[in-house]
Amino acid sequence: MSKIKIVDLYSFSVKALTKIGVSEENAEITAKTLVSTDMFGVVTHGTKNLGQYIEKIEAGGLDAKAEPTVMREGPAFAIINGNKALGMVTASKAMRIAIEKAKKVGIAYVGVKNSCHFGAAGYYANLAAKEGLLGISMSNTDPVIAVPNGAKKAIGTNPFSFAAPTGDGKSVFLDIALSNVAALKVIMAQEKGMAIPDTWLVDEDGKPTTDASLFPQNASLQPMAAHKGYGLCVLVEILSAVMTGAGMLSEVASWNLDMSSTNNAGHAFIAIDIAQIMDTDEFNKRISQVINELKNAPKEKGKDTIFLPGEMEWNKYDKAEESGELELTDAMANSLLKLADKTGIEINIY
Repeated sequence: MSKIKIVDLYSFSVKALTKIGVSEENAEITAKTLVSTDMFGVVTHGTKNLGQYIEKIEAGGLDAKAEPTVMREGPAFAIINGNKALGMVTASKAMRIAIEKAKKVGIAYVGVKNSCHFGAAGYYANLAAKEGLLGISMSNTDPVIAVPNGAKKAIGTNPFSFAAPTGDGKSVFLDIALSNVAALKVIMAQEKGMAIPDTWLVDEDGKPTTDASLFPQNASLQPMAAHKGYGLCVLVEILSAVMTGAGMLSEVASWNLDMSSTNNAGHAFIAIDIAQIMDTDEFNKRISQVINELKNAPKEKGKDTIFLPGEMEWNKYDKAEESGELELTDAMANSLLKLADKTGIEINIY
């Protein structure tokens, strides 16, 4: 497995984005988002996608020079038009606004329209947690899930994340898509010619199937935990799209299957300033109690560790930060080398 220094990956990402016309500030925001995501080990949503974001800019589906603008706002809310800017740029600025407003009034909601794929939802929730606030982030996506009793794609995987500060610079955080399994796992099974569990997909008749080759043309993902995941998908759709003016359900185009089309996705960000609700030391003491009780719960036979939500990701992040380098999957390395060849920007993968 090949490796790259984190500083080199960040520098390469900034250079590739600025070369296509993205401002230095927005290139740095995007690069930091993607590289941090890789450091957490969520490599499906990190720099592997950088080349596709640039391709989408070239095709007209994104605008390299666009800046998100505030359309409406009040003391505890704002609605932002992404104006086809990079999703990482719009999402980062939206959560920053939510944090600023929450620090003034206690809690704030910021919704986004006319945006695009924003990477990993957990990155934005953690922006709030880093400042001692509780953060929630979510986005709607193009439909790939069949709803209960349905037979065709009707709603997106609609990722959802929360992050709660713990007083030690880290967070308890969850970042999930609301499908029963990631589409990537279906595609990997497809490539290997493997059968899949019948809880992953439904066929064109809405019946569970073990045939991965049917996806995506003739099969749809199942929602996480059946009607429960479906319900959460609808909640994300309401907060991210209904309330923002973004595309809803079938109005959202795939961000990477049609590069020239505007994605028209919506996002939602919520920040809660804990310090205005209760003493921070008291919160830290109480969340530590929760952490300790969960960590020390009776363990399954043969297991010696209970992980908190986000703990494994923080372990990977700490390891990457300490070593100063990242291990690259073949897909990551190939994508970065392809972009380096296309842009003429040197990249040092070893």
